[in-house]
Amino acid sequence: LPNFLNPLLKAGEKYNYGLEAGSKAELFLAITYNKIGAPITINGFKDKEMIHLAFIAQKMGHNTTIIIEGLNELEMILEVEKETSLPTPNVGLRVRLFNSGSGIWAKSAGIDSKFGLSSTEILEAFEMLEENDLVNILTMIHFHIGSAMNTIKPLKNALKESGHIYAELKNLGAENLSDINIGGGMAVEYSQFQRTTQYNLQEFANDVIFTLKNIARQKGVEEPNIFTESGRFISA
Repeated sequence: LPNFLNPLLKAGEKYNYGLEAGSKAELFLAITYNKIGAPITINGFKDKEMIHLAFIAQKMGHNTTIIIEGLNELEMILEVEKETSLPTPNVGLRVRLFNSGSGIWAKSAGIDSKFGLSSTEILEAFEMLEENDLVNILTMIHFHIGSAMNTIKPLKNALKESGHIYAELKNLGAENLSDINIGGGMAVEYSQFQRTTQYNLQEFANDVIFTLKNIARQKGVEEPNIFTESGRFISA
């Protein structure tokens, strides 16, 4: 692990490159190695202990965002917030999109996915934050449409969907909402003989930025910062 993580962080230092943690062990690593101020995004299963650890990371100066995949996780954050005097981390909402992805993990996305919040639950989460005077910690919209995407078309649909949700929440009063996290999914060609991916890195970047910029302009909200978690692509 140090052979991979240390060079990655060194190369990313000038870009304020952050880390994503999907377990308690990964969160400990992120807290230990991540540059102070660079983002840490927390995904995956979360118990109260892990959420408490995120509060500690925030206290240490890390720019920490907990991605909520169910309303029960937001309830736990609100509990820890009341029980501790530590600063509250940022919160992101994982959206359960209508559009599913392409590639080998496509079933982890789309309307039948068990991950993420429906549009009704997103409004419920927003109301819970409002009631607790914590709308200011909502900073991110997150989605994931599958790993090893061989085509970019489903991503465009997902970008439009999440871009509209971002804009609607901004217009509802989520003033600190500033980030859209497009999850992972960039494919890596493992064989030089059989090309399966129908896009390159530049096309991917162009489509993502053009689509989100357009929606922000149409809706009259500020353009989002864009996060990506393409770990397979980065490590390759």
